[in-house]
Amino acid sequence: MDQKKHNNPLFIKMLVLYLLLVFVGGGAMLWSTLRTQVVDGDMWRKKAKEREQIHRTEPARRGTIFSSDGKVLATTVPVCDLCLDLGRWPKKNSKGGVVYKDGKVVMESCVTDDSAFRANLDEVCRVLHSCFPAKSVEYYRNRVLTEYEDPEPSRCLYVERRVPYSQWAHIRSLKGWGKCVVAKTREGSVTNYVRAHIYGNLGENTIGLHYKISPQVEGYTGLEGYYDSVLRGQDGQYICRRLTRGVWLPMEGDEDSTLVQPRIDGRSIVATIDTRYQDIAESALRSSMKQYGGQRGCAILMEVETGYVLACSSLTRDTSGCLSEMLWSNVACSDIYEPGSTFKTVAMTSMFNDKKVELDTNKRVRAGGVKSYSASSGEINDGHGNSHDTANLVGVLARSSNIGMCELAWEYYRDRRQEFKQGIEEIFPFGVMNLDLKVEENPTRVVALNSDRDFLNLSYGYSATVTPLQMITFYNALANDGKMVKPLFCREVLDGRRRSEIRPVVLNERVCSEETARVMREMLEGVVKSGTGDIIHNTVYGIAGKTGTTQGISDKSIKNSSFVGFFPSDNPKYSCLVLVERTSIAGRHAAAPVFKKIADCVMAFDKELGSIRLQEAERTANPYVTKGDRQQLQQIHKFLGLPFTVADSSLTTRWTVYDGTLGRYDDYMLPEGVVPDCKGMTVRDAMELLRGAGYKVRFRGQGKVASQNPKARTPYKKGTTVYLELK
Repeated sequence: MDQKKHNNPLFIKMLVLYLLLVFVGGGAMLWSTLRTQVVDGDMWRKKAKEREQIHRTEPARRGTIFSSDGKVLATTVPVCDLCLDLGRWPKKNSKGGVVYKDGKVVMESCVTDDSAFRANLDEVCRVLHSCFPAKSVEYYRNRVLTEYEDPEPSRCLYVERRVPYSQWAHIRSLKGWGKCVVAKTREGSVTNYVRAHIYGNLGENTIGLHYKISPQVEGYTGLEGYYDSVLRGQDGQYICRRLTRGVWLPMEGDEDSTLVQPRIDGRSIVATIDTRYQDIAESALRSSMKQYGGQRGCAILMEVETGYVLACSSLTRDTSGCLSEMLWSNVACSDIYEPGSTFKTVAMTSMFNDKKVELDTNKRVRAGGVKSYSASSGEINDGHGNSHDTANLVGVLARSSNIGMCELAWEYYRDRRQEFKQGIEEIFPFGVMNLDLKVEENPTRVVALNSDRDFLNLSYGYSATVTPLQMITFYNALANDGKMVKPLFCREVLDGRRRSEIRPVVLNERVCSEETARVMREMLEGVVKSGTGDIIHNTVYGIAGKTGTTQGISDKSIKNSSFVGFFPSDNPKYSCLVLVERTSIAGRHAAAPVFKKIADCVMAFDKELGSIRLQEAERTANPYVTKGDRQQLQQIHKFLGLPFTVADSSLTTRWTVYDGTLGRYDDYMLPEGVVPDCKGMTVRDAMELLRGAGYKVRFRGQGKVASQNPKARTPYKKGTTVYLELK
């Protein structure tokens, strides 16, 4: 029977098929194993490694930007996204059953204690409002409570992003909020690092702002952008292995096998900006633009010898009327404008270099207009009227005479116009200055002098375009004995304890001779003493500079107002420029007072220049009081160690009046039957004098007596009231 079974053809076929399947299947499995292990082994090992290993990046810390007076301007700070876990779920007993209250209502458990959560909700909302003033306390309260009281509240409610870490930690420390404030989400930690300006928007346009146009196009402006390679450092890269889902640890082994790229923190830099001067420049410029209008404006303060920019404020009025610093709108570096009368200094310096003019050269400067020098040039007017028909070059510049400048240009350069243009281009820094800021720089130029009018306009600043920084660079060269240095915004690069100083860069060794520079400084000082800049005349330390006002082509009521100069005038240490664009006020009113405020601030803070002020004060006349109690004045002068010069040493009268011509005090005899003169007295002395004479007194204001009613020496009956106005 067994023999028949083995001889059965069907059995043999099945056996062969079975053996064939075994050998074929086994061969295939063997081939697949060999292929996986040998042929494709490298590929699969690489995929396994990629799955279980990863290159993790450790971001480098961006360097800090310091001010020249040691303050932190920009640094990297931690911020946190405030996420709340407001989850609730049915409460269960030890057997896993749902617990009911009164057999009907399901009892719930929540992440935090309800009473403590509600008790500190108002404090949380106040903290968030202080961080984000645009959103009210009620807004945050309603948002959180609406979600909290929802039947299915969110387990990860984003309340606010980029909350300062200190405030986030404070919220988390409040009772009832420690567990519901989420520290880590599915995306990772809620803590991020951002760039922060410690002084808010103070000089932020110069410091630099972050921009992101697209995922591929982003970066920084200003100092942040120019020194990005220095500040950003190098991110570290490490090989990590997967421990559990979402948890990665550095691989064990030698350092070379796990470290792909070491982390190198960015280096810090020291900007030339001084926070004290930057603050006064911005506040003074903002105040002027609020008072007189203006769409854009800037104020620049530079060190004469080094070119370090100590303050650079650029303000732009937005559609809502607010003044602020825009992302790309750096007025000082990018705005192109016709300089007007401030360019007369450039033209006159070029004439002195050409040795064509002398100081005593007299030219017409009369008020009104002068007819054209040719049929095509039209009428040229002086912006400032005066009663003189002629003046020397000092008077031409001091009075800002357009006619005087045209007379000079027409007489000496009528047939040499290209030489005149070339002489100006050789001494003025037209073109791109390659500043150490990432900012848009537009080239400037002198227009082609194709007509008589273009030629004459160049002499007083209408046929050339400049930027504010170019203009102050030229005036800075005059203050620096003719040496032109490049404006710099970074003073040092810090690398640990090592300091790499950014040295001054000379653009032009000699724009003019030292003698010409001295003459131009004296002429600019005359502008402030007795010319168009006399409203900021200062006898203590001296200011030299030039006003400038250019009118719009279509609307002549719209002006660009500027003032540029340097101080102290006898030994300049600082140069300054103020520009207010599209205002209705001339430069002497809109820009010059801003210059004066900045200069006063610098003189107050600079210890070296402060001694100059004290020495100058010692040379001035002793202080005096217009009218007052003679005995008290004598005691005050004695206490201060000052001489008390009187006309008569005997105390014949109680009251005394100062004689400014003779520099002494005289007796003040009270007139009978008329009101005494109280102008210049303190309110205390005035009230005592009038009441002693039998009058009643009422006053308004504060300070000293500026006016009185009835006026002095007016017949008046005793017992009636005298009204005093104090200022």
